[in-house]
Amino acid sequence: MDQSATTQAYVSGMKESLSLYGNELVEFTTYFSIGYALFIVPAQIIQTRIRPSIFLPICEIIWGALTLATYKAPNAKTVYGLRFFLGVFESTSWPGLVSLIFNWYTPRELAKRLAIFGVSGVAGNMFLGILQAAFYKNLNGVNGLEGWQWLFLASGFLVIPDSPQFTRALYLNPSERELARARLSKIGMTSSDLIPFDLLVRKLRSLLKSPLTYLFLAAYLQFAWSQRANSYFLLYLKGVTDSAGKPLYSTYTVNLIPLGGYGISIVCNIGLNAVSDWKGWRWQVSCGAAALQLVATAVLAGWPKSHPTIMTFYFLTFATAAWGYALIAWLAEILRKEPEARSIIVAIAITLVYVGHATIPLRAWQVSDSPRYPIGFPMAAAFCVGSIISMLGMRFYVQKYPNILDWGLDWETRQDGAIEDQYREIQLRFD
Repeated sequence: MDQSATTQAYVSGMKESLSLYGNELVEFTTYFSIGYALFIVPAQIIQTRIRPSIFLPICEIIWGALTLATYKAPNAKTVYGLRFFLGVFESTSWPGLVSLIFNWYTPRELAKRLAIFGVSGVAGNMFLGILQAAFYKNLNGVNGLEGWQWLFLASGFLVIPDSPQFTRALYLNPSERELARARLSKIGMTSSDLIPFDLLVRKLRSLLKSPLTYLFLAAYLQFAWSQRANSYFLLYLKGVTDSAGKPLYSTYTVNLIPLGGYGISIVCNIGLNAVSDWKGWRWQVSCGAAALQLVATAVLAGWPKSHPTIMTFYFLTFATAAWGYALIAWLAEILRKEPEARSIIVAIAITLVYVGHATIPLRAWQVSDSPRYPIGFPMAAAFCVGSIISMLGMRFYVQKYPNILDWGLDWETRQDGAIEDQYREIQLRFD
């Protein structure tokens, strides 16, 4: 809700109130993305040394206060500053909570849980549209505040169990904590622990040397950047006119129409990732959703003259978010022996995603290019192709080096060391 509130407010009166007639909406995202990108990896590293149950709630309280303060922003420059620091403190949340999910669920449960967590954000967007429509209709002008200001007022302590290895959650008794550890150990998965700094450095070095890291990053980044294709759907709806040149939809209706897309996203995301868990179809679900996004963005790149056709393929882009969560679940399954590494690689991925979100829209998704986006939609289609190629590369790499599943990123060194230890043990017994 915090991330989407600015766009909802923009189409509901903020644009006129703060005289935002340039590229300010895109720049709001840019400043948020800069703060997010700068601090996301440090935040994940901090959580290898400090309990998430302490660190994450403190950051959430601060970002809630910053969201609340936005309603009083008198101009774009103030919003820029608030969005930057909002990005700084919000950068702790998504990858931190994904890391916790990695630590508590088995491969047959993981994708569906990630999808449920992911669609909570979609549900937030859904609720936000209803909320903004209600504020615009019922509270616009009340107490001297416009509808968009009430949105920031309304948007403004998690009970976090840490990892099974060192949880202090009061709602888990000792036997339940042991059960959480045992069921992961039974299938060969390792959960994260608070680790020394030198071990963290060694894991980072292994991560940076592995081809898997770069294949995953290429696949995930292009997924995320392609998903920008429906980020400006509201601007399209706001600009559609009838035969007389009058707006086809009221501001109230503009805020409600995307709810259909969010509903599609929730159903497809959970449904496809449930299949991913059930059948073990990680790369299949990811590549299938990417192919669907390719079709949708290719059609939008051609910009058909028919409004119903444009609406159809805009809504189709909402059905493809399962692509990313199946991919993350696949990474967690591959790096089942590397809990810290898989969390850090996700943080690196999100960092680079937000670097792209801070820069790509400045040229590809300019407000002045709305609604056709002659650069944005073709680029989104190209990202789909690139992501599919990268995911097939991941599959080839894991098939060629399957020992990574049982030994981790340093599988050659660890396996050789284990063989040597076994040989020494045999020799000692023989002697």
